[in-house]
Amino acid sequence: MKKILTLIIATISFNSFAQKKTPPPVARTAGTSYILKTDKRQEDFTIKKTKFNVYLGYQKPSEMRQQSMEDTLQVYKITRDKLNFSHLEIVKYGTKNGKIILEGSYKLLNDTLIVTENFYDYMGSFCITTKYITDKWGLKKVSDDMKGIKLENLTERHLKPAEMKAPPPAKN
Repeated sequence: MKKILTLIIATISFNSFAQKKTPPPVARTAGTSYILKTDKRQEDFTIKKTKFNVYLGYQKPSEMRQQSMEDTLQVYKITRDKLNFSHLEIVKYGTKNGKIILEGSYKLLNDTLIVTENFYDYMGSFCITTKYITDKWGLKKVSDDMKGIKLENLTERHLKPAEMKAPPPAKN
């Protein structure tokens, strides 16, 4: 009887130790996307002993965004090492009707990731510079700064702001 009881307890304990442990939960930020097989790995960098991977992805034009087939959108997807979703997405290049509407880049400076994004639309053209550092969940925004871009610096390839015209004089 003792042998049967010992055998049953040993079988139950062996099965409980053989079960796979659940992986630790990973927080996913809203507005990020999965790393697809079509995304190309660009580079790896390290900030304070945390390794990050950079992928370059292409988004296809969709009817909902009112894009046509000649429009392009290239996105940098920055993720922690070996994860399948991005922590941060930076638009590298975006066009609409053959005109540049978005440009973005990133650089690493003293354990700080500096992201620069230029936006061109009919309201105006401006540059947003954002700084990120690491925390235990990924990247944390430290500061951001917005500046206007002068019209003289824009080429014909960029979408320029609409000109404001004065109303015609009133007729009496």
